[in-house]
Amino acid sequence: MARKTKVLFILFLLFSLTVEMYSYQNVKEGSIRELYEDVTFMRIATEARQYISQIEYGIENGRQLDNFYNMQETLKGVQGCSSYMEGAYVVSTDAKLLYQRGVKAEQLNLAVPRDQTYFQEKPYTFSEDGMYLYLTTPIKNGSEEIEGYLLMCIDQNAVNNAASDYNRQNRLQSLIIALEVFGIALLVIWRIPSGKKKQQAFRITLVISLAVVLATVLDSSLVCARFYQIVNDTTSQTANKMAQALQSQVDSVVAKGVSTERIYDLNGWLAQNSSKLEIVTSLTLDRNNKITANVSQSYINGFLHRLLFRSALFIFVTMLYGLVACGLVVRFYKPGSGQKF
Repeated sequence: MARKTKVLFILFLLFSLTVEMYSYQNVKEGSIRELYEDVTFMRIATEARQYISQIEYGIENGRQLDNFYNMQETLKGVQGCSSYMEGAYVVSTDAKLLYQRGVKAEQLNLAVPRDQTYFQEKPYTFSEDGMYLYLTTPIKNGSEEIEGYLLMCIDQNAVNNAASDYNRQNRLQSLIIALEVFGIALLVIWRIPSGKKKQQAFRITLVISLAVVLATVLDSSLVCARFYQIVNDTTSQTANKMAQALQSQVDSVVAKGVSTERIYDLNGWLAQNSSKLEIVTSLTLDRNNKITANVSQSYINGFLHRLLFRSALFIFVTMLYGLVACGLVVRFYKPGSGQKF
């Protein structure tokens, strides 16, 4: 086989590795973004709950949501729940804006949920417009009927930047693996013995296909191992922050002179909160009146299993492409007259 043809195959190898690593990078970044968004929303919703409770307590005592005293101060507290938050808004059930703080509502795409049963499984819903993420939680009256909604506008770039260090490490890892596999494949290709051109083309294509699959398998194996640790650490940190947020609500009641023993159905309140938070299995109050969160292993495994499935599917598709490439060489490669496979 002519040197020029071999060089073309090598360029094809380099192109294939580049496309493969770039495509799998999107899978990795999508998985980590999914994790950070979920834990961020859950933490913010939990921390904002103390301010929602203040509003709901006022409604239970006769205040009207559309004429609520000192709401701006309450929204200031909501916005302080996260440095990612660009604004906080209270709207009625018929989508009328009642109060706002931060970025002006007319600059945003605020959407009000129409289905009240949408909040049964999670204490919030979210939407996005490419620039901002919108976290929505219901405001209820004493009869558990929704009176309005608290909407929180979160900077999407800020959430994505939280995973930037992890993504940089992944890109470096992919680059190193691609270069190593490229070097090995290059050596193998140059050492393929001369023979019938079509047979040699098939062997080189097979080497390229195996090299791309090998690079993907190595990359995904290392990513999944690191991802589990990232999920475990991030989930534990978030669960602790949520426990601290709930602790502050208990402490505010205790500061008014009410002992934890006298707080009505405190354990029931903790159980109700934990049932709405996928990240924990339970919230408990220890002997020192400190709330601790027990992290859900199924929540951690859920993210890992999704990444494993996506990685396995990606590897399977990569193998199919390799088989197709080899088949095309056998079917269409024509080195010249008189040559047989």
